[in-house]
Amino acid sequence: MKKIPISEAKNFMETNGLTHVVIFGVYPDGSQCVATYGQTQQNAQEAARAGNKLKAHLGWPEDLCRSKPLKRICGNCTFYKPDYGIHCFNGWSGDGSEGYCMVEFSTRVKRSKEDIACRYYEPKLEA
Repeated sequence: MKKIPISEAKNFMETNGLTHVVIFGVYPDGSQCVATYGQTQQNAQEAARAGNKLKAHLGWPEDLCRSKPLKRICGNCTFYKPDYGIHCFNGWSGDGSEGYCMVEFSTRVKRSKEDIACRYYEPKLEA
């Protein structure tokens, strides 16, 4: 299934001065996609609900109409780089639960991946 990257929905929202967006698109092969994004966690939840209603109205399978916004924690941010420590004979010395915020590439700020993301939160691109 094709997807619109979350980062593109975020860029569209910011470029147009909106608080949240729901983007519906149709590819040349007829496949459909819906992407949502909100400025705050509350906006993101409202956008996800609207996107789910749109998908249900268009006849999408029920399991695809239960999307929830990505949790806004450092571990889901593009700027977060996990720290696995050093590689030893028995594996890595760390588990990646802590890492660094690299929003300012000249300064590494120690963070837990479960920390609430800062105002610079940028969702990771989907694989």
